[in-house]
Amino acid sequence: MIGATAGVTRAGRERWKRLSPRWRASVIVALTAAVAGGICFAVLAPSPKPRAREYLAFKACLLTDSRGIAGKEAAPVWEGMQRASLKTHAKIQYLAVPAPATMANARPYLASLVQRHCGIILAAGQLATDTVAANAESFAKARFVVLGATGTAANVVAVNASGTPVPAAVERIVSDAVT
Repeated sequence: MIGATAGVTRAGRERWKRLSPRWRASVIVALTAAVAGGICFAVLAPSPKPRAREYLAFKACLLTDSRGIAGKEAAPVWEGMQRASLKTHAKIQYLAVPAPATMANARPYLASLVQRHCGIILAAGQLATDTVAANAESFAKARFVVLGATGTAANVVAVNASGTPVPAAVERIVSDAVT
């Protein structure tokens, strides 16, 4: 096998030597141009647009009951948050409070959203809105939005979406919070 390869290599060198100097120069110039062209194409070709969406540093968070975003109260709120995220590139996330459905159980989850530095925390459902109403003063630097309830603390905004579909109202609220 090695002998056969050496023979092919030797024959190729002999053919190369039989070529006129002009042909050899032409082959070298053509190969050099092809390599230079490939390098230029690789360097100067436009890079493709990134496939991943670039998000802002702003986060909008949703506190829900154990059903999460599939719950009756949370689903339209989550839809509005998704619309706002598409429009503004804000990050969105939710946190579901597992059973038992008590404010004492929900409070650590609310505190977790505050510690995640959510720019705005929305509460959907009775458990979440009651937990925000009872604990908002403890988290004075956080901004809360409760739907269908009344806010008591200075950092709680109560939204009654009467006449406006909930997703549209939430989209407006989150979009306004981002800007």
